[in-house]
Amino acid sequence: MPRAPEGEFTVPFEDLDLAAFAVCLTCGHLRDGAPREQRCRCQPRTPEWEKQWRGQDIPSDLDLCVLCVRDTVTTRTRWSWLGCETCRHVSQVVGEWYGHRAALPLGRHSIMNGDVVPSQTATATEVAASLMAAGRRFDALRDWQRVEFDRLAEPLRAVGPSVPLTEWQRRWPPSLGASVDAFDRYGIMPVSDDLDRLRQAQTRFLSTAC
Repeated sequence: MPRAPEGEFTVPFEDLDLAAFAVCLTCGHLRDGAPREQRCRCQPRTPEWEKQWRGQDIPSDLDLCVLCVRDTVTTRTRWSWLGCETCRHVSQVVGEWYGHRAALPLGRHSIMNGDVVPSQTATATEVAASLMAAGRRFDALRDWQRVEFDRLAEPLRAVGPSVPLTEWQRRWPPSLGASVDAFDRYGIMPVSDDLDRLRQAQTRFLSTAC
């Protein structure tokens, strides 16, 4: 997939210090970071600040997964994933068992989610209907992210306006079980008992969850 050109301030993802990031307990996005300052939706974006993100589609390095809201995802381009690797795995497995619509639109671009109608054979009405359906699925996932984030953030809001990312993940550790549980509660397609490994991971997760 195409990638945005690297800017002069771009830092390799492996060199990012996760301990430098914080979770905004208002908007649910990551802020701070190093060596570049990342700003959440609550913070102003000035021309001077935007210079460090020149050459990128998305002015950030990391964000929280749109489904489990625990693990991080790398951003930067319009081809970056909204779901973490584990949530994408769960969605892919369920989609392989039950069909494309059982999977979730965890890609930032519709092509990444398989929401493509062949323009050579489809009518304009069919293409428009497909795009509208993809938009509704995406909006529903964003609504879920907001609700799930508020559920996890509520016990931490007495601490202040933000918490370190490391503290967020200590309280809400990412795991296969957490991803399965989030997928299950999202409600498009419950993870069947036939998918034993995923279901067992969820069972273990629920037995130890905070």
